[in-house]
Amino acid sequence: MRRVILCLLVAALVGSLTACGSDDKKDGTSSVAPGTGKTVRWGTSTLPTTFDPATVGSATHIVYFGLIYDTLIHTDTNGVLTPMLATDWKLSSDGMSLDMTLRDGVKFQDGSTFDAKAAVSNFDYMRSDKSLVANSLAMVKSVEATGPLALKFMMSRPGGDLPGLLAGLAGMMSSPASLAAGTNATKPVGAGPFKIGTISNAKVTFTYWDGYWNAKDIVPRSVEVSFIADDAARLNALKSGQLDIAISRASQIPEAEAAGLEHFEIPAATAYAVQLNATQPGLDNPDVRRAISMAIDREGINKTLGNGICSITAQPYNDKYWAHDKTIDEKPYLKHDVAAAKALVAKNAPDLSLTILAPNITVYQHLAEVVQGDLSKIGISAKVNAIDYVDLTTRSLKGDYQMVVTLTTPGSPDPASWESKYFKLSPVSDVYLDPKIPEYLAESYLSADPKLRATAIGKATNAALEAGTNQITICVPPNTWLGAAGLTGFASNDPRHVLVK
Repeated sequence: MRRVILCLLVAALVGSLTACGSDDKKDGTSSVAPGTGKTVRWGTSTLPTTFDPATVGSATHIVYFGLIYDTLIHTDTNGVLTPMLATDWKLSSDGMSLDMTLRDGVKFQDGSTFDAKAAVSNFDYMRSDKSLVANSLAMVKSVEATGPLALKFMMSRPGGDLPGLLAGLAGMMSSPASLAAGTNATKPVGAGPFKIGTISNAKVTFTYWDGYWNAKDIVPRSVEVSFIADDAARLNALKSGQLDIAISRASQIPEAEAAGLEHFEIPAATAYAVQLNATQPGLDNPDVRRAISMAIDREGINKTLGNGICSITAQPYNDKYWAHDKTIDEKPYLKHDVAAAKALVAKNAPDLSLTILAPNITVYQHLAEVVQGDLSKIGISAKVNAIDYVDLTTRSLKGDYQMVVTLTTPGSPDPASWESKYFKLSPVSDVYLDPKIPEYLAESYLSADPKLRATAIGKATNAALEAGTNQITICVPPNTWLGAAGLTGFASNDPRHVLVK
């Protein structure tokens, strides 16, 4: 059975810290007392090496983190911001400060109180040298408690992107005691609805915490998140009843539905993409980057790997996301022309040889192999090196790659922050693809209004495309999930509302 789920303003954390829930959630949560539903057995394709949001380095592990932590601000798949631990926030007219009101009556899982003082402790840590999110918060000069439940952020530049950042890893609040003890990596203490239990290389368990401020929305008494990198193995675990729900791939839908499983299709703020290090020989030539884009058979990939539901776009954002610019003429950037691409490579990099890094997850390995084949048709020799996702994230952040084929998260933590990192020649470069890009991004910081910010983000996106982008979007797949028949309360990457029959 297929269910295409439209995005709602639901209180759930997901994928790139976004949410998209089912109408079934109301049915699931109303039929049992909070935290008394059956254990939810959830299957995913990644496993974090730390449970500290400041040091994990990637939002792809959100299914784990969203059980432990609440963020200050919540965001849905389209980037719409709504209250969570913060009930209100306002950017000053000049954009140089932001005032925030915090939710009253919230406790951390160790029983301590969440208040402005606790939030300041979190930002002291988030902005420290130990933190991987410190760079995204670099414009924050200070965070001050102006009252028991009031914060003021002072900035060195306009901070229109700050609310979006606080809906991501930077906004996940930890107990000050756990921060002081330095134990969040293995013994995290957040303000979310579940305490962490056992941790192994194959499974992490979570137990419902009855002190959660929004307990009425929580269904299961416990959650088991199993790490299964192989797509076929996850599907087999579902078919055999070892899992209740799991992330899947569009190509698996026919087999799953034949086995009686339910199919959930969620709009996503992610994209299948090729990331190029434009400081590397050959890839530093815009025409070579354009040739690589022209070589990729997006339609073929959509049919074979995307089951026909991977939306082809040159932009990294789907057409429902606020940062998507409908005025950009994408046709020149989506052109599939092997002959023209081959001529560009022969002229500019005739002996180019590349290593393609990809996560050692089935779908990305297959995607990398398809791209490898497309490159061979234009005279580029490439080999695929599939590595652990955590290692890939580390190498990507360090600029230690030529080409990466993966799933990008351009809405995480905020489009301007993502573009400020990836529209440079490499993530560690100070040089942008186009010198005007930082000017456009600066415009996006002047307001927290998505409509006003979208124009500036669109300018930056278009400038990168015209410059021969190193962030080549292939297509935008929906998040595809498979579940046991009859379960209710599903939301992408969020087991908190699921009722298993």
